Formats: sequence, structure tokens, C-alpha cells
Amino acid sequence: MRKSKFLQLSYKFKILKKFYLFYNLYIRNRKYLNNGSQFGEDKFLYNLFEKNYVGKYLDVGCFHPTKHNNTSLFYKNGWQGINIDLNPLTIDLFNFMRPNDININTAVSNEESEKTLFFLSENNTQNTLSENQLLFLKKHHNLRDEEIIKKKIQTRRLDNILEENNFDNIDFMNLDVEGHELEVLKTINFKKTKLKYICIEMINHNNLSIKNSDQILDLLETNKFEQLKKFEFNYIFKNKEL
Repeated sequence: MRKSKFLQLSYKFKILKKFYLFYNLYIRNRKYLNNGSQFGEDKFLYNLFEKNYVGKYLDVGCFHPTKHNNTSLFYKNGWQGINIDLNPLTIDLFNFMRPNDININTAVSNEESEKTLFFLSENNTQNTLSENQLLFLKKHHNLRDEEIIKKKIQTRRLDNILEENNFDNIDFMNLDVEGHELEVLKTINFKKTKLKYICIEMINHNNLSIKNSDQILDLLETNKFEQLKKFEFNYIFKNKEL
């Protein structure tokens, strides 16, 4: 009898969870179902490839399957890839809407260790591992200390994740991890992992963020990337050798 009640509760919980995911995809964010990128990055990138070409993408800091998402257009046209985010709800949404992708719930950094996550909410795009990014949020988004929840979270290196999934030929990589982009890029083995295009968010709000952006540009230039386009805070780079 107890087992039967437990199964009934489990079933009800699964139904409620599916409804919550449906709500976050088709009701709360219904206006974003066909919008994709925030500034048109997806259309620019998609048009760089031959018509009917079907490739692979990598989205680190993917946040939401459709809302302000730079890979949604690619998925709708048959592409597949890996989506990574530190927010469990995000990965639940991707598993619900993109079951053919590899969706991974983890934080990505330059080492596999425990770091402090500054968490705002499961529906917020700006959860971050970067204390410097937190300064930006406080100054420009009026973020208050009482709104921040500090959590200890385990981080992974991106190169290890790609190796585990045998994922080393990537047509398009999107990187938006709220001020932690340099640390992620440092873990990529550019000789082994072939990347054609990269879109990176870089917000230059103080001297440290400018220094980080300069290091990102130096790293990409060293690995034969050139800048193609800028959309607000998002910079698109092309691998000159691919």
C-alpha cells in the first residue's frame, strides 16, 4: 500500500514537473519561441554556412532553449550539439525541448574544483562565478546583496567534457558565462578541437574586464581567429584556417 502511494506521488510529481517545464517554454516565454538571438547573431551566423548544411554546435552558458538563444535557429534546421549550463532548470528545459542534444548540468571553469557561485534565481541569466561580474550587476542592474545566494559548486574543464563526448569538430561555439569566458577558453585544446566560428559575450565595464577581454582576443589571435562582427556585447570570430 505504501509503495502504491509512493508511485502515485512520483507520477504526480513527474506530471507537475512536465507542466512547469511546459510553462517555462510555451507560456512564460511564448514570445521568444521564434525569436532566437537577442540581436540577430543567429541569422548572421547561419548565413555563413552553405544552404542546407547541417553541422554541430556547442553552447556553453545556454540558459534557455529559445529565449535569447544563439543556437535555437540551428537546432530548428537539423543541427545537433552540446548544451551546458550550471542551472538545473536550464538543462531540464533543454532535455524537454532538445532531447536529441547532449545537455549537461555543470559549471565550466579553468580547473575541476569547488568554486563559489553567486546565484540570483533559476530564471535569471546572470548567475555567475565571477566576482567582477557581480560588481557590474550591482552597479548597472541595481543588484542588492540580499538578492545574492552564495553556493559552493563543482566545476568542470571544457576540454574534459568534449573528450568524454568525443566532440572535437565544432562548426559553431556560443560562449556566454557571465564574465567567466576567459577561464573557459583557456581549457580548450585548439590543436585537437576544430572550431570554425565562436560567438563570445564580452562586457567591458571596468579595468579588469577590459584586461580579460584583451586576453581573450590575444588567445584567439594566437589560435588563428579573426573578428567578423559585433552585436552589442557579443563578438563573432572566424577560424582563418578552417
